[in-house]
Amino acid sequence: MKSLIILFADNFSSFGFENSFDGKSAFDKTLEWAKNVKTASEIEVYCFEDNKELVQKHLEKGISVKAKGSWTNEILFSEMAASLKKSNCEYVIFSFAFNPFINQTLTTNLIDTHEKFKSEYSFADGYPVSVSPELLDRGLVNILSELIKTKDDLKQQAVTKSSVFDLIKTDINSFEIETEISTTDWRLYRFDFSCDKKENYIACVNLYEKIKKLCDEDRADIQKICGAARDDVKVLKTIPGYFNIQIEIEYQSKNPYCPYYKFSGPEEKMSFEKFKGLLEKINELNPDSVVSLSLWGDPVLHPQFFDFVKEVIKYPGLTCLIETDGFKFSENDISSDNSDIIINLKALSECVQNAGLRKNGFAPVLWLINVDAMTQQTYEKLHPQMKLEYAVNTVKVLNSLFNGNVYAQYLRITENEGELEAFYRAYKEKDYISGGKFIIQKYDHFCKVMPEVKSADLSPIERNPCWHLRRDFNILADGKVPVCRDKSFENPCGNAFEEDLSAIFDRNNTILQTHIDKKLCEGCLSCDEYYTYNF
Repeated sequence: MKSLIILFADNFSSFGFENSFDGKSAFDKTLEWAKNVKTASEIEVYCFEDNKELVQKHLEKGISVKAKGSWTNEILFSEMAASLKKSNCEYVIFSFAFNPFINQTLTTNLIDTHEKFKSEYSFADGYPVSVSPELLDRGLVNILSELIKTKDDLKQQAVTKSSVFDLIKTDINSFEIETEISTTDWRLYRFDFSCDKKENYIACVNLYEKIKKLCDEDRADIQKICGAARDDVKVLKTIPGYFNIQIEIEYQSKNPYCPYYKFSGPEEKMSFEKFKGLLEKINELNPDSVVSLSLWGDPVLHPQFFDFVKEVIKYPGLTCLIETDGFKFSENDISSDNSDIIINLKALSECVQNAGLRKNGFAPVLWLINVDAMTQQTYEKLHPQMKLEYAVNTVKVLNSLFNGNVYAQYLRITENEGELEAFYRAYKEKDYISGGKFIIQKYDHFCKVMPEVKSADLSPIERNPCWHLRRDFNILADGKVPVCRDKSFENPCGNAFEEDLSAIFDRNNTILQTHIDKKLCEGCLSCDEYYTYNF
């Protein structure tokens, strides 16, 4: 059976064209794989108008290019069907185009399974992203090109690595699906061996150097490659993806389950001028990161709060995350166009609309509102002297201005466990005040400094290297950088105002190595945040 190979060359960055793999680029390595696929009859590259020239420089004759100004899911499946119609191929082998570790053996196994069992859709399960393609039967492609037209929540979204499965799973029982299952489940590491963005590119380059020490047989074994990645600090930890910054030193109420007031933190709010300089450093280190303003304190209390948010979204790749107990909205505020808060929020909403989409997959601004209860009585246990209606009204108003990017957040503890189901049933509905967006937050006892009040143990059976050491960068209002959020007020590992951010981030490598070696210090052993993952 003949196959049409379609490679999707995203325009996320130019890292895929860097000659970092023995003089070859990730794009070159992916093309080599495509040409060696045993059933390959034709190869076609889908790209953008703004990277078409770069794509064509790397292509040999006989490989066609299809360029668009933008690629939505609807366009992708329509063009895939059109490409198949022109060819004499029975199925599509689809992959993104910047995957230096895409594996030939795994591809062959998928092809054999797909053809033997006459599958409509075949994929590898439990492997890292970008080491295998997806296989789609000709008939399935035609079905998907029509099905996507009925999915209003998917059709206009930009193409992502999960676009194919996201559509298939909307009616998954209607299709014949086969999988190639990994002997080790690598998903908990969230490896992405592609060169689409800086943090993944650095990991790929470091991994490529690491596996040079392996024999030829082991370099062809994807399990051995993944094992090498799992054991290497320079692959697990490249650059921060999440910057958690304290701009405010006060909260609206003293939550008894927040440790902030147990310690002596910064005495002054972060100045806007200091923040602007910090953002320049952050953008230089990782221009596609998420910047939270909520490490400690409620950021909306800062007198220049709106200036901080606008400054973040001036950078085309950064996303601003705001976690708050909410604005003190009254019904009069909500219905009035003259409220200062409403005026500022509307102005910010306009800035967000003009800011454009972020290539990190998030909106320019994300809101997390601490609702935490369904009754005033329970809410007061977590937020003394505060009104639940303020938090609810905040969700309502913000979602009217930042639709789809406002999450009602529920800290799950023993005190409010009895209202969790009611919260879930209400906030999961798309016609409710948050539009179906909500987060159930795990309780953190801060290395047993706080009382143990979590109502469920979600920790994995086998401990993984800490996600927060791998990708978080915390900055207090005075610029001090703690090892992690749970150790915010212990000896800092640097000052973000005064030092290079990358140098500070690398100082924690020795701690992460103890996680890899499973020789953790007492502080890390007492922490159960290691498996939680921030935006």
